[in-house]
Formats: sequence, structure tokens, C-alpha cells
Amino acid sequence: MTDLNLLSRINIPAPDFAEPTLYFRSNSVAVDVDGLVLGVGQRVTFDTSFGVLPIGQWRGLTDIHHVVATLDIKGEARIELIGVGNGQEFVVDYATAGTALECVDITTCAADVLYLAVTALEAGVVVRGGRWSTTDSYQRDVRLGVAITTFNRQEYVLKTIDRLVDIEASAPELNQNVKVIVVDNARNLQPSLPASAPVQILPNPNLGGAGGFARGIMEYRSAGWSTHVVLMDDDILLEPESIVRTLQLLKFATSPDLCVHGAMLSEERPWMQFEAGSMYKFKSIYPLRALGRFVDLRERDIVLAEYKPEQFDYSAWWFTVFPMHLATENPLPLFVRGDDVAFGLMHTGKTTVTMNGIVVWHADFALKNNPSSLYYEIRNFALIDTLVFDTHKWWHLALRYTGFGFRNVYSHRYASADYMVRGMQQFLAGPEAWKKIDHAALHDEIRIVNEEKAAPLNDAQKALGFTAPRRKIVRLIGYILAVPTMGGHLVPPFMRARATGVAQIDVRAVGLAIRHKEILYRHPRIDEGFTVHRDWQRVRILQRQVFSTTWQLIRTYKKLKREYRAQYRAMVSDAAWREKFNQPV
Repeated sequence: MTDLNLLSRINIPAPDFAEPTLYFRSNSVAVDVDGLVLGVGQRVTFDTSFGVLPIGQWRGLTDIHHVVATLDIKGEARIELIGVGNGQEFVVDYATAGTALECVDITTCAADVLYLAVTALEAGVVVRGGRWSTTDSYQRDVRLGVAITTFNRQEYVLKTIDRLVDIEASAPELNQNVKVIVVDNARNLQPSLPASAPVQILPNPNLGGAGGFARGIMEYRSAGWSTHVVLMDDDILLEPESIVRTLQLLKFATSPDLCVHGAMLSEERPWMQFEAGSMYKFKSIYPLRALGRFVDLRERDIVLAEYKPEQFDYSAWWFTVFPMHLATENPLPLFVRGDDVAFGLMHTGKTTVTMNGIVVWHADFALKNNPSSLYYEIRNFALIDTLVFDTHKWWHLALRYTGFGFRNVYSHRYASADYMVRGMQQFLAGPEAWKKIDHAALHDEIRIVNEEKAAPLNDAQKALGFTAPRRKIVRLIGYILAVPTMGGHLVPPFMRARATGVAQIDVRAVGLAIRHKEILYRHPRIDEGFTVHRDWQRVRILQRQVFSTTWQLIRTYKKLKREYRAQYRAMVSDAAWREKFNQPV
């Protein structure tokens, strides 16, 4: 057989990994440091999220035809190459251990997915891993420039750096094809690295994710070495195979514009997919629409489903990859929240795909969200909508702002409403004021929030459970009554509930707030949350502020839109960012 070019690898998880069903399926085999250990007659299959080869997707994105599957096995075993398509499973090829299995032409194969199965013919068979390969040639050379932005997340980022260094050195396909820049916004990172490690640490002012990623992109653009840039958060757990699969897919891709997004899985529930790409609906109160949310990647039917291309608008920057020729512009100076949304909508979203096994694990976002997050969200998304969408009008933004703002006011989440008002005020100040923001100082100011921050629940709070949800029509009536009752303040005492209401941490419980003076917002899976209380004076103040800023938005939106669009190039320019980095212009 001619030389084989790698497509992806079949890996065996560590013995202590919490969800081995992401990698293999078996009710009986043992996992040790050497691999999977099978007794005579025992069977293991790789019809898993990280084990299959999705040839339906490879057909759509590349011109490869020939697929070769090999397993690293010690001992006698029967290996089957199995195809799945049109609701049927069939054996494409089979052999004994040590022999390559082939799918001669995936363009004529009736399968959308291929996977391998192993049956031990003797005791002590060990499966150490495997490879999906092809005899077809690459379309292009690919060199990945990884850019990580970090701020005091040493526990996570040092582990990510180590994994990148290890895989770059151990995988021949990656050697000399991956470099790493870590932009250290805290200026205190000191990794212990071998001299040969392709890693550079760049101390940077604290300019948030946008500033860190802008620095990384600009460094790679200036050096001219990388064909693609990989943007990665500092608080993820990386599946190293993601880098291998990304590099190999880009080598074979027919489109030079192809971008790759890594799905985010839950760190708390490693089998649960939180997001695999996202849509953005600028006319909606909640514009972010995650795709593939809460999918259980252990489910076999999901893994083996027919491939259907899914278009999305942007990819989050916990793991996203795009060619350098699409990175001619820098991110907007948003600090956090929305830099990836803007960049995807403007440059990369329409040519981005996800693929099996290209993933990271991340802590639940519900624990990270707090009132200061809403400052950035209302401010930054207002800017994004203004710059990206020609048909975006003042009423689209006013509806989102008032709708979500009053949801916070009338659910006792006053700190969230206050920070939304402050974010809108910053947007209304215009682009000249925005360009003068000291982002580090601003963030130090607004991140000091003592309310609505998740913390461990005490025993009494844990025992409360959740308030039983009412029917949709009842919840709607409750929301309508929130305005005339001033968030429950004018409800007669005999109609009020004395007990604490309990709602999920990521909702605005307007209906509960009408009757309950106190609400516990708690995480549905983790014993953390916070308590809020009705405050009539804050309701009055916040109502007035929301109304006044909305009126200012109505009066000035057209002018603001012209001004922000006129200043866009200056806001994202190399010169503007270098000034923020304190570098020579």
C-alpha cells in the first residue's frame, strides 16, 4: 500500500477518565495504562463521538476517496470496519489483527459514518489505539499558530500549554507545524518548558479577551509563518486530538476559506455538549442561539446519525480556527463578550464547521455570568448590531434593552438591571468616548459586584428545592402584572407568599417575584446560587433610568450608527491596538 496520510486518530482514554463512552463502548473490557484489555470473546466497538469517522462530512468538505483503518493491537482478534447509513449497519471490510481495513471509495459508499469493532480471539488482547488514514494527497500545507489569552488562570492554561507541547512533539504530523503564543494579560505566567517547545509568552496589558486575541492575531500576521490561527480560551480543558483533527481536515479541505470550531462540553458533565456553533438573531431579546445544546454525546443514535450540514453565524473563541487570509482585520475593542460574535458575523462564521472529537471542556457558563457580564453584553451587542446589520433599527435595540432590562428589575435582579443601564450609557456616549476607554481600569471597577454572584448554598437553601413551575398562561399573566404592581410592591399583603421562591440561576423569575419578597436563584445541577430581595426604592430608580436611556437611544440612534460605522476601521486598526499594547505605532 502507498504512503498513508492521517485523517484522525482513535485514542484510548486514561483509566480514570469519567466518561469512557465518548471513546469506546464495552460492558466488560478493562482499561489500564497500556490500553483496552480484552478476554477471549470480549468485544469493544468505537461507534462513539470520538471514535467514528464521519465520512459524510469528509465527502462534503474534501475530495478524498480512499479510507484506511488500522488498530494497534497485541494478540489475536477479529476487526470489522462497519458502515452506517440510511438506518442500516453493514460490514465494509474485516480482517484479523495487524491488517489494514479499507473503504475503497467513500463517495460511492452507502454509509455516512464508519467505525471499528474488535472481538478478542484469545485472552489478553490489548487495543492501544488506531488511525483513520487515506492514500489521497493533501490539498495544501497547513501551519497552525495557536493564540491563547490568559489572566490569572494558571491551573488551566499551564495544563493546556503542556498538552500542546506534548502533542506537537509526539505527533509527526504536527511537528514543526504548530506554534503557540500565550498572551499573558496578568503578566505573571511562568511555565516550565523544554528549550525546544514552540511556545512564546507575551506579557500584555489587561485588555481582556479581545485585546489578547488581537495581539496574537497581529503577531502571527506580522511573522507570516502560520497559514491558520487557532484562538483558545485559558479556562478550558483541551482534548489534544482536537489539534490533530483540525490540522488534518484543513490539509484536505477543498475550500481554502474553511474554518473549524471546537464544540464546548460541560466540565461538570463531560458527556454533555453545551454548544457546537451558534446563530445570532439581532431582532430578538435573546440574540445568541446555541446549536447542539445539551446533547448527550454518549447516545449512539446521535453519534451515528446521518450527516446534515448545519449553517451557523459565528463560533466562540474557546476553540476556533480560521485561515490567516480571513484575518485581515483585528477584533473590536470589546474587552469581553462579543468579540467572537462580531468577528464571526463579519469574517468567518459562514465557512465554519464542527467535527466529531474536536472539543474542549468548559465550566458551566451559568456560574460565570454575573451583573458585570450584562454590562458588556448590552454594550457590546449594541455595537455589533450597529456595525453588522444594515437593517438594524433603533426599535430592535430598544426592544431588547427594555425587555431584558425590565425582566431584571421585576425579578429582583437589580444589580443586573443597573449594569445593563451602565452598558447602554457607554454605548450612547459614542465611538470617540469608546476609543478613550481605559479597559483595564474600567473592568477593575465594574467587576466588583457583591450581588447576584453564585456561592455555595447552605443546608437550609439546599432543602428548598425549586418552586413548582406554573402553566405558561399563568406565567404570562404574572409577567403582565409586573408593570402595574411595580414588581409586586403593590400586591396586597394577603396575596403575598411568605416562603422563599426558588428559580434556576439563568432565568428571570418575574412571576415568582410578584408574590415572593425573597427569591433564591440556584444552579440546577450544582449546589450554588444567590438570594435577592424586593426593594421598592431600587425599582423606582431603575425604571426611571431604563426609560431615560431608552428615550436617548430613540433620539440619537441614527447618528450613533453613522458615527460608529465611520470609526470602525480606526477602532480595529493595528495602530489603535498597538497604542493599547503600549507598543510603538
